[in-house]
Amino acid sequence: SSLPPCGGIVEPTRRLPAHPVGTFCAMGCGASVEPNVEPQAPAEPEDPLVKLHAEIERLRGELSGALPPFAESAKKWRYMSVTLGKLQRVATHIGDDLDDEKLMHDALTYHIAEQDAQDLRDASEGFGTDEEKMGRVILGRLPENIMLTDQIYRQRYGRSLEDQVRGENKTLMGLLGADSLSHFGRFLTYRTMTQPKRDALLFRGCISGWGCADFILIELLSTRTNDELKAAAESYAAEFEGEDMVERIKSETGGFGKKWYGKWIDTLVEFDRDESTEVQGDPADLAKQLYDAGAGKWMGCDEQVFIDILCKANEPTCLAIVEAYDALEDSKKSLREDIESKMGGDLEFAALARTRSRLDFFAWRIFKACKGWGTDEQCICRVLGCLDNNEVRKLSDRYNELYAEEDAPFNDFGALLESELSGSLLDGIKHLLESLPPKNHWESKDTYEPNAAAEADAFKTHIEENYDEEKAILLGDTDLDGGLHLLNVDQHFLCEGYDYEIPHEHDKHEDMDTSELLESPLPGEVHACEELIKKLSGTINEVQEETMKNNAAVEGSKAIYYDRSRDMRYKDHHLRQVLADNSAMLEFCAQRDADAVHEAIEGWGTDADRLIRILCSLTKKQLRRVDEIYTESHGKSLREVIDGELSSLFEGRFKYFMQCILTPPAELDAQLLRDSMAGLGTDDSLLIEICCTRTNQELVAAKKIFEEKEGKSVEEWTEGDTSGFYTTFLIRCLQAKRREGFSDERVARRQANRLHRAGLNGGDKDEKVLMKILVNNSEEQLALVSEAYKNKFGQELTEAIKEHLGGDLEQAMICRAQGRLTYYATALNKAMAGMGTDEQTLARVIGRNTKADLARIGRRMEDLFGGTLRQRIKSETSGNFQKALLTYLFAEGPGEADEAQIEAEAPGEDDPPPPAEEAPAEEEGVPCANGVLKVGSRVQTQYTEDEGGDGGWYSGTVAEIWPEDGNCKIDYDDGDNWTGSAATVHLL
Repeated sequence: SSLPPCGGIVEPTRRLPAHPVGTFCAMGCGASVEPNVEPQAPAEPEDPLVKLHAEIERLRGELSGALPPFAESAKKWRYMSVTLGKLQRVATHIGDDLDDEKLMHDALTYHIAEQDAQDLRDASEGFGTDEEKMGRVILGRLPENIMLTDQIYRQRYGRSLEDQVRGENKTLMGLLGADSLSHFGRFLTYRTMTQPKRDALLFRGCISGWGCADFILIELLSTRTNDELKAAAESYAAEFEGEDMVERIKSETGGFGKKWYGKWIDTLVEFDRDESTEVQGDPADLAKQLYDAGAGKWMGCDEQVFIDILCKANEPTCLAIVEAYDALEDSKKSLREDIESKMGGDLEFAALARTRSRLDFFAWRIFKACKGWGTDEQCICRVLGCLDNNEVRKLSDRYNELYAEEDAPFNDFGALLESELSGSLLDGIKHLLESLPPKNHWESKDTYEPNAAAEADAFKTHIEENYDEEKAILLGDTDLDGGLHLLNVDQHFLCEGYDYEIPHEHDKHEDMDTSELLESPLPGEVHACEELIKKLSGTINEVQEETMKNNAAVEGSKAIYYDRSRDMRYKDHHLRQVLADNSAMLEFCAQRDADAVHEAIEGWGTDADRLIRILCSLTKKQLRRVDEIYTESHGKSLREVIDGELSSLFEGRFKYFMQCILTPPAELDAQLLRDSMAGLGTDDSLLIEICCTRTNQELVAAKKIFEEKEGKSVEEWTEGDTSGFYTTFLIRCLQAKRREGFSDERVARRQANRLHRAGLNGGDKDEKVLMKILVNNSEEQLALVSEAYKNKFGQELTEAIKEHLGGDLEQAMICRAQGRLTYYATALNKAMAGMGTDEQTLARVIGRNTKADLARIGRRMEDLFGGTLRQRIKSETSGNFQKALLTYLFAEGPGEADEAQIEAEAPGEDDPPPPAEEAPAEEEGVPCANGVLKVGSRVQTQYTEDEGGDGGWYSGTVAEIWPEDGNCKIDYDDGDNWTGSAATVHLL
């Protein structure tokens, strides 16, 4: 073999025996080797397994480092996804309850106003006027309640409350004469008028006759808002033949000797005073300008400066100027004292009015009205009569603060008035100060939504500032059962009853089984190493991608988390206020109604009309409370009264109807179940009605009462009175396991196909499939199934059932398929069709359902069969029975609007939802099973066997999203489409 030049050593291609030390010779090119130096060992060939093993160890370290962040991201996303679902569910629940309670609020408010109208009528009839009764109503109500009572009074008695209080039908000018009304009558009249009309009248009084009542004019212009003044001007023109109020005021306030006062008024009647809530400009500089224009001048006063600064400044700025004036080095007096020394007459009064807050000015007016000789009762009536009850109470407190140093009785608002006034006016003002309205507070209903919004905004800010990622990870690793749990929020709900257990379908994160990848011995073969490296790299990529997706999903969902938290708190706060009102009003109404029922029953004869008007105008919730109070007071229930001493009055179907509306729903259903199966034969129509139209909760409650009374279960009775698959169908309905609230268009289309194949196509009947779909599905889902069936097969689902089934099973399945509203609409139509009227069914259906449900049933009946429910009842019934039915159905709306009341009811759950107001913004997203969906996202869903599917996964594209509902629409690649909850959708 040859050697390379310069004595280089060639790497052997195979292992050679080692040479003894010193056996190498120097050869060629003069190279030499030290004889005693140990030669370098030949290099080992690189083993490919070494590199592969090193790469495996590196990848194992990378995977081990990637797994904890992945687990944390999965736990965070699990917490976020579950919580978003719970927030949506709770907010929907609270929202539904809020809608119901708002309807109750309206009903109670109307019922109170209706009775108030009657009381005011009673107070005015006969000889003399019951001023105490009249004052108790008018002075114990909010303006919004008085306006509603006025509306009812006009419709019933053909005159306004204002006319009734004045005692005769005078024109608006009737109030202007000094002797036309007593002070108490004037005081009440102010409170029965709308603000624009009342102020228009007061302005007219200021500028009519000889001269101008300038102090009253300034009082009005200085204490009303711009909008109130503009409204008064419009009302003035309407009442006084188009006369311009502003021009009339200008003409009455200018002239000789009143140049600057006229300019002051001209500035005020521009109605553009600053109404912001922050101090504008530099109060110290403005105070100095006023000083220089007034007290700082040796002679005279520069009135224009006062006009420029004070006339249009907002209240905070005026008060800040007053305070800054006291701090001026040059000033020896207060701003008010300097105004009094430099000005006089009307201009002085106008300037002083701008140096006080609105309440302080009114307190000053009351003080002045009582000081000196005589008492200005008209001023007191005007000031207090134009304020609402809450403002009067605040005025009383403020007066006591301002005049605490005065001698008695001027140091106490109540004592002062008691010393200066007497008779009905004094009694009325005392009632104004001491009474509470039916809802136990004086806040206007108009404040509820703004207050709820402010609370919700503060709650959202707290949620945003206290989002805790570590806590989200910890919670995401728990089972997450139970109620809603927001991060760093101690009190989730202001209302009770919403911290209930909410199930979810998001399993806990389980660590990946990486033992084979991380712990297995290093392979001894190159191919096995390469395969392991491939698996490790793939797993790392998968873990990193999932980690990024989870983190992105969490970040993308935070805005939704904050918004849904806000929405939940907004509804919760609003509901709390409405619930508190309803509780107080219900108690107020119930006590008054119980007393009225007793009055109608006792004495010479029973006032049947009054009983009907009282009892049948109430909702079931109101009736239950009236019954409780009546029972506590008189030792017997209203049902016992009707069944007992009034049995001769309440006869036949009238009596049965009254029993239905007075009996709690669960007790009535238990009784109806017994009635359907007791004695010879079975009333299958009634049995089907109860089993197939009641909710899960209603069935559970009725079954419990039934078993307590009968000693046997409803199921046992049903098995003894029915047979065959009809029995099985009813028993399954009675189990109360319906999937309430579930609806899915895609599932509905497949279920329609399954129903068709299960015997509705004329083939062999698969009764189990029929039962599973018709019994288990919600009303909403069955409505979708019916629609899908008609679209696919050109026939109504109920018609297909009639064609291929028969007997009682057919009736039960039709009842289930058509839904509660259609069933009841059909039952009512059948009861009143043809010769004669089935009054038993009429009484039961109307007496068992709530007024809100009856409104929906009435609409459905009109859609299906024509004619209104009112028309049908009028033509098919008579006497007290007719009165009771019509009162129960239509008594909660104003008389002239009764017919429209049914139309105006909010749509029910069976009615189609309103179209979306606008398309959702594309940048918004909605959380799904593994991320956040946006329009255009590629996704897949599983058609589970529980839904009647094949268990397969179907791919498609997101066509629409609704972040507020958590829903999406998917267009599938196979041409199908589906709308439903995004929580079940997986991003591809």
